[in-house]
Amino acid sequence: MRSLQNESAAHCPQGCEAFDVTYWSLVRGDENEDLKAAILGGELNLVRCPECGTYFHHDGEIIYFDASSELLVFVFSPKDKPREHELKEKIDHDYQIIKNSLLKDVHLNYPPISVFGLEELQHLLHHEDEITAESEVVAAAAATQGFEVARLKPSYSREHHFPLYIPAPAGGQTANDYAVAAAKVLKSGLNSTLLLHFKDKMSEPNAQAPVLL
Repeated sequence: MRSLQNESAAHCPQGCEAFDVTYWSLVRGDENEDLKAAILGGELNLVRCPECGTYFHHDGEIIYFDASSELLVFVFSPKDKPREHELKEKIDHDYQIIKNSLLKDVHLNYPPISVFGLEELQHLLHHEDEITAESEVVAAAAATQGFEVARLKPSYSREHHFPLYIPAPAGGQTANDYAVAAAKVLKSGLNSTLLLHFKDKMSEPNAQAPVLL
C-alpha cells in the first residue's frame, strides 16, 4: 500500500467559510522520503484559506507507517486529546482492518502508537532519528571491539528503550551474556544511555534474552 490522499472540508481558524482540500491521509515514511521530510519540516497538509489567506494544518486523521522501523502511528486532531481513552476502541478496530487488508502483506505483529496532531508526530519522528543515530554509534563501537552486531526487533527496542543494534556475545545467548558484551563495549569509553539501560536490564535476575530481528 502506497501513500494515499483524501478529500475533506477544511475549517479556517479565523472562522471563514469551509473549503475543500486534498490532504495526505496515509503516509508511507519508508517509501516516500519527501513526505517524511514534509512532516519533519512542519509542511505536511499545510493549507491556505482562500478567503483570508491564513495558513494552517488540516486536522484530518492520518496514518503514518514505516515497515522497516515497525512503526504504525495513528495521528488524530489535537482537539480530540480529551477523548484519548474513548478512541482506543477505534484504534483497535482500525488496526485490525489495516492489518488484515491494507497492509496484509506486511504481517503486522506489533502494536500501533497514537498521537494528537502533526507536532506530536514530528517530535516522535525526530526522537526515532535520534535513537537510530545513537544505535549506529553503538554498532560502530561494538564492531571496533571485535563483536558481531545484532539487530533488535525495532518495536521491541522501542518498547524497552534499547538501542536498535547491540554487541552479540560469541560464547552464549543468555541475557547475562548480552549484558557482559554490552558492559565490555561501554568500558571502551562509549557514552550511550540506551546501551547502558540495555546492559542493566539484561543483568536483572530472570531477565530474558533480547528479541532479535
